[in-house]
Amino acid sequence: MGQGWYGYVYKKNHTRFNSPKLLVPSIATGSSFAADLNGTYYFVGSGGGGGGGYGITLLEEAHISYLYLLGLLNSGLLSAYLKTVSTPFRGGYIALNRQYIERLPVRTINFSDPTDKSRHDRVVELAEQMLSLHKRLANARIPRDKTILQQQIDATDRQIDRLVYELYELTEEEIKMVEGKVQVEQ
Repeated sequence: MGQGWYGYVYKKNHTRFNSPKLLVPSIATGSSFAADLNGTYYFVGSGGGGGGGYGITLLEEAHISYLYLLGLLNSGLLSAYLKTVSTPFRGGYIALNRQYIERLPVRTINFSDPTDKSRHDRVVELAEQMLSLHKRLANARIPRDKTILQQQIDATDRQIDRLVYELYELTEEEIKMVEGKVQVEQ
């Protein structure tokens, strides 16, 4: 085993470990994507049931930012969608396997349209802000600071959700359904 792989036994995709990617656990209670923009982290196989996870890399022709994708994937809309297409487990957990992630309707951007480009850039900006807030929260020691940072995280999360609703052109009624404020008739 190479020193840098810490005993990783599967040789496939080693060339991608040092690349920018989004990380996602195998199971979670909803969208749970994280950015690894420096290619620092990777999941090791679960072996004894620890869950493991995956890395998502963008194709060059995608022309979107990892942070844009991160904002979409962690939004309330795509998290709700994941819950409808994924395998459910006890305790409210769902599988976040490739077969479910590939089904997510990732909104493409027309970069020649100023409105589309502006929305993309705003999602990126808010995702950067969210990453910074989470880092600050992890380092906060004073309870009052933690409370304030959590409030800022919640507000930023709501801003991302509103922007994602705009990108996907949801109606107010559809937004209420996504947010669980309306019962869906079956």
